[in-house]
Amino acid sequence: MKNLVLFCTILFLAACSGEKTDQLLLELDKKKLAENINYDKITFYKFAKIAVRSTAVQDTTQPEYQKFSKQAQSVVRTLNKVNGHGNENISVIDALRMYKEYRSVKQFVKETDEDVFPLLTAGLIAMNNRARTPAPFFKDFNKAYYQNIEHAILSMAVLTTRDLGQPFALYECSKTQPELLDDCEIKTLLEFVRGFLFFGNNLFYLSEDGLSRNIKWLDKNEKIPLPYTKSFFGWSHLNDAQTHVAFHSMNYLFRGFDRMRMERKIDEERSLEDFEAFLNDMNKLGVQNELVWGITAYLNLKRERPEKSLPALEKLSKSPLFSNSEREAIQQTIVYVKDRKSDKALTNVYDKAFIGKIATKYMIEVLSKIDWEKLMKQQGVPYTEEVFAGIDKFKTLSNAVSQYTQPSTLENSKKEIGKKGSELLEKAKGLWN
Repeated sequence: MKNLVLFCTILFLAACSGEKTDQLLLELDKKKLAENINYDKITFYKFAKIAVRSTAVQDTTQPEYQKFSKQAQSVVRTLNKVNGHGNENISVIDALRMYKEYRSVKQFVKETDEDVFPLLTAGLIAMNNRARTPAPFFKDFNKAYYQNIEHAILSMAVLTTRDLGQPFALYECSKTQPELLDDCEIKTLLEFVRGFLFFGNNLFYLSEDGLSRNIKWLDKNEKIPLPYTKSFFGWSHLNDAQTHVAFHSMNYLFRGFDRMRMERKIDEERSLEDFEAFLNDMNKLGVQNELVWGITAYLNLKRERPEKSLPALEKLSKSPLFSNSEREAIQQTIVYVKDRKSDKALTNVYDKAFIGKIATKYMIEVLSKIDWEKLMKQQGVPYTEEVFAGIDKFKTLSNAVSQYTQPSTLENSKKEIGKKGSELLEKAKGLWN
């Protein structure tokens, strides 16, 4: 027995002292992702979504429905009052009542997978038009497929909204399961969006995993048209072959960023190979932009060819994409390079965080120009209007309720109700505890 314990201890210590494997680091990222979306605003968003989805439940004996039905009805009543155009206010009483309902089932919401409920589109239809019967709870053979599409659409649709944005898109991405989709353009585009979001949240191994699958798929399917990708990036001027090359390059680029930010020496070398592949693709297309200049400068500095980085740095320093302070930092980098201090340029100014920021700024600029509702309608995505109306309602509700989650704001709301008289005070009884 003692020998067995000793043997196990030696194995454990050996594992701890050895280099972390790709698979181990990927598993650690999955745990970090769960932590990154575990906070109040996301939980409330999930609360509102479950409420809408539960309206399409056919079998009301389901335990999940029984635990949540009262609160769901309250949420739906409030959502039906909201037009979703962002120009109306939810009353103090309604907001406080909603917050109380949320608190009463918060733990249930945290522990419950929203996907045990019917599709969100089914809930939105049921909420707006009871005459139309949505698909039965747990009976739709394609439910897993369609809810995956819903999460994918929502992850992109909320990405650049002012009130929701990246944290909510990250939550929706965490709910997507690309393995449930057939190998196709939509799956590849979803993997790219996930990769971008995971990169922005320092989940480099999760991001790399999906982007690597994309690169393999694109290498095997060079002749497949990519109309969604063309619309997504605004590449209407490119033909099908050029679109393939451009998208291929973007996957190499972000995989390079992932690897650049990883810990191991092998990852840094892999990142430089990815950046070279990105530039090779861009050179085929004759593309010149901030991404190309940024990577050209970085790669030449890392490969100890500082003089070749100067033209790209000069172009970057004139880009409107950057703030004055960022342009000054680039100018300082130029000074270091001219003085043949490429190490100082890389570590003090033009570092890994800055090169990653270039890509993030560029992608947000691209994504912010996309009219997602119009694009989805053009591509024939069903229930687009209902989904976007739902997003607008969620935003309004979330903004109204989040005001009352802080103790100081609760005190102010009590005073506000007190000023409005005894009728409101009577309605507000029991909302404070």
